[in-house]
Amino acid sequence: MIHDLMQGLPESAAQPADVCIVGAGAAGIVLAIELVRQGKHVLLLEGGGPTVEDASQDPYRSEIVGLPHNGVHVGRFRAKGGTTTRWGGQILELDDADFVHREWVPGSGWPISKQELAPFYSRAIQLEGLANATLSDQAVWRELNLKQPAFPDLEPFFSRWCPEPDFSRLHRQLLESSPKIDLWLHANAVALVREGSRILGIKTRTLSGIEAIFHAHQYVFALGGIESCRFFLQPEPSEKPWNRSGLLGRHFQDHIIAPAAILQPLNAAAFHNIFDNIFSRGFKYQPKLRLSPHIQAQQQTLNVAAMILYLGDTEAIAGQLKTTARKLLGGKWRQASTSEIFTLFRHSPLLARQIYRYSFRHRAYVDPKSRIELGVHTEQDPLSKSSITLSERRDSLGMFRTRLDWQVSGNEIESIRTFVKVAQKSLASVARVIPHPDLDSDDRFRPNCGDNYHHMGGMRLSSSPSEGVVDLNLRLHGMDNGYVCSAAVYPNSGFSNPTHTLLALAIRLADHLKDI
Repeated sequence: MIHDLMQGLPESAAQPADVCIVGAGAAGIVLAIELVRQGKHVLLLEGGGPTVEDASQDPYRSEIVGLPHNGVHVGRFRAKGGTTTRWGGQILELDDADFVHREWVPGSGWPISKQELAPFYSRAIQLEGLANATLSDQAVWRELNLKQPAFPDLEPFFSRWCPEPDFSRLHRQLLESSPKIDLWLHANAVALVREGSRILGIKTRTLSGIEAIFHAHQYVFALGGIESCRFFLQPEPSEKPWNRSGLLGRHFQDHIIAPAAILQPLNAAAFHNIFDNIFSRGFKYQPKLRLSPHIQAQQQTLNVAAMILYLGDTEAIAGQLKTTARKLLGGKWRQASTSEIFTLFRHSPLLARQIYRYSFRHRAYVDPKSRIELGVHTEQDPLSKSSITLSERRDSLGMFRTRLDWQVSGNEIESIRTFVKVAQKSLASVARVIPHPDLDSDDRFRPNCGDNYHHMGGMRLSSSPSEGVVDLNLRLHGMDNGYVCSAAVYPNSGFSNPTHTLLALAIRLADHLKDI
């Protein structure tokens, strides 16, 4: 059932739930679904409204004191469905190597194994709408009657994309009709109500000043990587037992994305057969390349990969057409503006080429005149110097705003540089690889390094309170009934999009809470 705190809180809402989840994004929704399947009564609190509202975005306005970081402002959305209302829906597991300690990468490794997460990755696939997708890379190539490509020192792989990326739409029926879920909109969590090591309630406030306290036996904070840190950094009347390590907000990480080289195909048809996005049986697969583990160890790099970027006026228009067509075909007519529909008809020949390429070749359409770049994306140092602290300014709810200091290290740039050097040799049979002219200088190349809207770290997962903020079950150190389900808990981030791993952690947490 869906309610709106702007309309007040009925007396019936005073009864405590089994679990209160703060944040109705991907992690919050998946966790709620799993708990309901176990028979739990769930309170799901969302600070935004049914769709993205300008006023509800105000608490995300942050102070940036390090390098420019776009994602802190345009990569987070406070609404039912959270950031899934705007993301592309890309799904990818972390590598096996991301979970183990690499002696040349200080702070690397997770205190849980990839094997332990494996069954939860499989269950997450079902909840992402990818149950019928082809999960074997080799099988995807077979579906296209193409040979799987192979390169020395670089490993081809696919990421997969959710056909319905908006989780509030994907799981709408359960959210709207289940008597076991009470989803409250405009219920911004502003403070804990606690007694010692036990949370007694969550104090919430609307932008108009309506306040309410929600009660449950267990509490899970699924606020997103940056917002999770901000919430637990807010001043408390007593000691913060979860921050005895002093690591709260430290070692923030994003994925660096950089146009590190130009690619000039030797044979256009062969190149596009390998690298154009694939559409098969209604699912999208994006070809990528990762630096092989033995080269990472040999060259002592971070975990680094790349995708092919096609740039040009046609690509920009084609992207707009796809977005508009997706809205119309998905029944989101009200989200398509008059100008978008006009652009769709104006460029109908281009749309026709897209449809032909998609329907008969099962590939994305690429303008032959496009500039082709190698977009290299890498993990950041697990013990990065980036951090999240609090600004002296307050938001519209009275909470201190985020102060983000994002840094890009020489080690991270060297990992990108190494990838390009390897690519020059490894891809020599299909393309000429021309490095970015500033790649040989850390200082000159650093401005080309952008963030990927992937907010991780700051609430490190650890077995000991002296080494992190949450324990192996995502419970806040020093607390009895408070958990954090956010990419903020990642000790290190690999290069993979973080959402799939987060959903695996959410399902794992649901199993842990089953008998509590």
